[in-house]
Amino acid sequence: MSDLERLAATSAASQPPELTAAQKAALARLHTACTQFEGVFLDMMFKAMRETVPQDGGIFGKQGPGEETFTEMLDEQRSQSLAQSGTLGIAKVLENQLRASVLGNAERESKTQVNPELGP
Repeated sequence: MSDLERLAATSAASQPPELTAAQKAALARLHTACTQFEGVFLDMMFKAMRETVPQDGGIFGKQGPGEETFTEMLDEQRSQSLAQSGTLGIAKVLENQLRASVLGNAERESKTQVNPELGP
């Protein structure tokens, strides 16, 4: 057997099996859920960071309720944008950790409801 034939046989054997429709659906839901989780985690982190900054005083005085609401909304949008971009990679790590479990239970996992309002 030539080197080329041996390489072709090895690469054919190492190809992952074709995914079923249920497995593809389950992986898509896993991706959505992991991205949403990363967004919620980042939003909580931003809120915790904001709590460490003194709110009284400063150049313009104490922050009003409108500014607090705007800041919370801005942080939420930033966290969702960061999660969707994959910059931090939290969702990717979660997906890699949960992939085998989800593929093993693909029929059940493909029917799991994921709230589309939370993003991405």
